[in-house]
Amino acid sequence: MNKKISISEGFKGEKAIILPMDILHMQALLPSKNKLLVTHIGYYPEARHHFRSRDQGCKEHILIYCSDGMGWITHEGRTVHLSADTYYLIPAGEAHSYGSREVNPWSIYWLHFTGDDRGLVQSLKGKPLALKNAPPYTKKHSLDLFHNIYENLKAGYQVETLDYISFTLLYFLASLKYQEQYHRHDQPDSDSLIKKCIAIMKENLEKKLTLQELSMLVGYSSSHLTRLFTERTNVSPMTYYNRIRLEQACQYLRYSSYKIKEIAFKLGYFDPYHFSRSFNKEIGSTPKSYRQKYNTDI
Repeated sequence: MNKKISISEGFKGEKAIILPMDILHMQALLPSKNKLLVTHIGYYPEARHHFRSRDQGCKEHILIYCSDGMGWITHEGRTVHLSADTYYLIPAGEAHSYGSREVNPWSIYWLHFTGDDRGLVQSLKGKPLALKNAPPYTKKHSLDLFHNIYENLKAGYQVETLDYISFTLLYFLASLKYQEQYHRHDQPDSDSLIKKCIAIMKENLEKKLTLQELSMLVGYSSSHLTRLFTERTNVSPMTYYNRIRLEQACQYLRYSSYKIKEIAFKLGYFDPYHFSRSFNKEIGSTPKSYRQKYNTDI
């Protein structure tokens, strides 16, 4: 087998586990049927100059997940380019080469595995599997499965651990093949999500919180969060956020000595006239009239 490796010193921050030969033999004796057995697993961050070439292929199947940056894979007579949130699977025994781009080099999670897959490897091989359109929490959960395999191997090679990893790897690959079903299964309880969103909004009343920031904090895309939030509350996240900011403005007008301009700035309205218009539209009076009314009542 012709094998070229351009980097011998490794990559800063890399992680890797290569299972000893006796452990590989132990895995082969596991009671599980249709076993998928991990032989190597690791992570290369910003792997500049990373390059591999195997004219006769590898003894194991190889799965590469590009989490950031860019790289390429030549396989089955063609070259495909991988960018962030893209997987690629190379079956055992098939010639290939791959490497990182010089500019914006890839960061990759990778693993080698063997075993009877009943067609799963063949169904995934030879095509980039993009998770770009998946919600952020789904991407995180897919990687959680990878990390779970890594951390269990790092902890030791007990028979129960190896058996568990075999099943986890099968689930990991299935999550890639059946993305729609995996997304559906993994959606968190919407009521919990709404409560978390509102809690974040209340913690950021004196800051101009954006939809993008809120989405990032709860681990959703902006469009997906807006749809779920609107389904549960009948208003968009930003409409709800602006309402509770104005409720806080009411509290300041009634119980504080802040000037109206100061209240506007405190709540992220850098234009006092915009604050006044928003307040009037939602509350039904100007901030000045509202303050006068409640000062009189008191």
